[in-house]
Amino acid sequence: QGSGQSCAFQARLCLYGRVAGPMDLDSQAVTAERALSELQQAVQVTSKDARGKSMSVAERQKQIASFERLAQRVKNALESYKLELRALSREQQAEHQHRIRTIEEALRQARTQIDWKRLDAENAAGTGAAASGAASSSSGQEADSGPVTLEQAVATADKIQNESQSSVARSLGMVLQAEQVGITTLGMMHGQDEQLARIGEDVEDVKANIARSRKLVGQIARGAARDRCIQMLCVLITIAILVCITLAITGKDGGELNVPDPVRQVGKE
Repeated sequence: QGSGQSCAFQARLCLYGRVAGPMDLDSQAVTAERALSELQQAVQVTSKDARGKSMSVAERQKQIASFERLAQRVKNALESYKLELRALSREQQAEHQHRIRTIEEALRQARTQIDWKRLDAENAAGTGAAASGAASSSSGQEADSGPVTLEQAVATADKIQNESQSSVARSLGMVLQAEQVGITTLGMMHGQDEQLARIGEDVEDVKANIARSRKLVGQIARGAARDRCIQMLCVLITIAILVCITLAITGKDGGELNVPDPVRQVGKE
């Protein structure tokens, strides 16, 4: 009883990550790899029995079900392996990651092969049903058909000929419709080409207008600059005249400036 309690206590510690021995990890890894090897060997088996004949649809479905059970065993063993790995440190976990990735990749490849085998079984089931239906239909037709007379053969030929002529007429109608659609499409493309040409001409006109506008703006700017210079010159001349008059009135020009006498008289008064 004491040993049983000790084992239970150790199991609880392992569950919470407090005890994790390398023997448990190795056993889990070996279990997962052994289950994977059994799955790979089972998947490699062909869909033929011991006598070399192809298996029936039911046998294939049963075989695929066994493959699924083996794949589930591998998945469960791999999950147990990962669960035991949680108790280790990150450095110790890194040593087992490559092994886990190898098992996962092999399991993925095995499941791909299982999917292909399932698809083959479904295709075989559909082909078998179609073949049985065709066989029953042909057997019924053979049972109903009797000796064909000349009138029946001529009537059948006329019917086939009429159907062929109707099919040819429908084909010609479709060709004429396709031709009309092509003509309409060409007309639309021609109209679009003309529209694109007009758009190109409009773009060139816009470019020319922009160039003319730039020239006009430059001319206006240069005219404004010249007008400003003339205004400044007029202001300077006016200031010079006022200075001369002021000097003549005050008599500080020494009589050198040529100004009217009344102006000098104003200064003397």
